[in-house]
Amino acid sequence: METWRLILDPPGRGARNMAVDLAVLHSLVRTVCSPTLRLYSWNPPAVTIGYFQRIEEEVREEECRREGVAVIRRVTGGGAVLHEHELTYSVFIPLAHRAAPRSIRESYELLCGPIVDALRGLGLDARFSPINDVLVGEAKLSGSAQTRRDGVLLQHGTLLIDVNAGRMFRLLNVAKQKSAKGEPQDRVSSLRRLLGERALSADFAAGLAGRIARAFSERLDCDFEEGRLSAREEEEALRIERELFNLDAWNRDRSIRPVFAGPAD
Repeated sequence: METWRLILDPPGRGARNMAVDLAVLHSLVRTVCSPTLRLYSWNPPAVTIGYFQRIEEEVREEECRREGVAVIRRVTGGGAVLHEHELTYSVFIPLAHRAAPRSIRESYELLCGPIVDALRGLGLDARFSPINDVLVGEAKLSGSAQTRRDGVLLQHGTLLIDVNAGRMFRLLNVAKQKSAKGEPQDRVSSLRRLLGERALSADFAAGLAGRIARAFSERLDCDFEEGRLSAREEEEALRIERELFNLDAWNRDRSIRPVFAGPAD
């Protein structure tokens, strides 16, 4: 059975979290690490927007500034997200690997499958909803986004532990077509809403991370070895955060491009 790397990161700032994801992707491009699953959370809260989005269309910037919430552009597609009370997963796989189907839709279904499995293990009637969501009933509990760069697939997604729908829809602009589907609190859910206050405990969070790792292991037929970022990944993440995700030239108008560090020494 193939061995993958598992990284369990502490809560991090938004720009740091996105920089680490890109640094790990670059390691796979250089083939200096194995396929990797990273689990992490966010402190302080942040908003991310998709690669192709415009801040002024998706985010209420004055509200974000007033509440001290950073707005960061992801390298993946998808929509704007408020990251606050959640567990986030990132999975990194070479495109030639059996766990990276050529079809975008098939790859979403495969890689969202472990999230569905972990939630079902908690007694929830979770299901995959194309193209990239996981629902319980008709409410969204998890959404994912993906990019394929230089022969590597990166998919990352959220799993809502708790949600302040009022704050979420105060900071984000809600598309008219989504508004037509009903009230915000009816369109999204959280583990706290479904399972009660126990979902907010540290023990529950640790157990949830373990459930997700086991679900990925079973779905993708791999073992995990817990590890950490290499020294080079740490160094590159700091550089990427400084030179990309902390700059308006990327976050606002994408006038600079993600920087790649080059081949291994």
